[in-house]
Amino acid sequence: MNEGEGEGEGDDTIGEYEGERNKEKQRHGKGRALLPNSDYYSGMYKEGLRDGKGQYVFKGGAQYIGEYKNGMKDGIGRFHYPDGSRYKGEWKEDKRQGKGKYKYAQGDTYEGDWEQDERHGLGTYTYKTSGVAMFGMWEKGKMEGRGKISYPTFTFHGTFLRNMPIGKGRFVFKDYCIQEGHYVHLKDESTKEEDEVVGEEEEKMSPREGYPKGVTAVWRPRKILPYALDLVPPDSKLPPKPPPTPPSTPEPLEEEEKEGEDQRKDSKRSAGGKEGSEEDKSDVKESRSESKKSGEILKQTEDKEELNPILEESGPEETLSPTEDEKTSPELTDTDGEE
Repeated sequence: MNEGEGEGEGDDTIGEYEGERNKEKQRHGKGRALLPNSDYYSGMYKEGLRDGKGQYVFKGGAQYIGEYKNGMKDGIGRFHYPDGSRYKGEWKEDKRQGKGKYKYAQGDTYEGDWEQDERHGLGTYTYKTSGVAMFGMWEKGKMEGRGKISYPTFTFHGTFLRNMPIGKGRFVFKDYCIQEGHYVHLKDESTKEEDEVVGEEEEKMSPREGYPKGVTAVWRPRKILPYALDLVPPDSKLPPKPPPTPPSTPEPLEEEEKEGEDQRKDSKRSAGGKEGSEEDKSDVKESRSESKKSGEILKQTEDKEELNPILEESGPEETLSPTEDEKTSPELTDTDGEE
């Protein structure tokens, strides 16, 4: 089954529906529907359209589980095809768009960027039977530009045109040697020219099946070099992955801010000269004044504490007037003298 076959969904405003509705009687909220074409949907609706998480089962056996927006697959979702192939990744308006992984029926896989249902951007196509992996830039389903092919025992680094290597390149046999040369495209006599139709093979699953008709790539070796790591073309020539987000700078501590403020004050005083000295004297004077006030308050508090026991023993004010016998008491005489 080709990519995208069987993905079309029926109108979600018709068929038998069971679920929530809004004031306008539109399908809104959680619900499920059996469409006239025998497709089935269960999930969220918004103002009559599939919107949110849901599951759509096609009558032919295909199935989509994921996110919807405005009635279309949009967000993260998984699509299972009747032949066993499947896709998991990002969607945009019913198309595979963004990052995703597609596993084909024969076991091959493509993992990378997608655009409008096609391999487009940086990605890797891996053949299950041979283990060969094609890594590089893709454009409308074809490998184009810089890339590499990794075989079990060696790797080719070079440039590609419609899935085929072309121009200068290097075969790297790890820990053994490096062979430099170039690829040329020649007419393939085994294929009739009339079989070549531009664009006819755009929807093929395998890059090999997408080779142009009537053309073959031939390798022309030029020289062999001893293996050296610095001669291996770095993958950095391909579009680099975005760097990791650096950790956020911690906010300065209060102690650091206070220390910086003290340093600024010291600099200002040094530049001010005499003015700085007068400010220092003023600060000392204010400090002494505050200390003097604190001492007076402390003394008043101590005096008050000494008077409290006497006031507590004396009781209310009306009992403070001494009697005739109490006037001759030495204790009261001393107390009156202190007061």
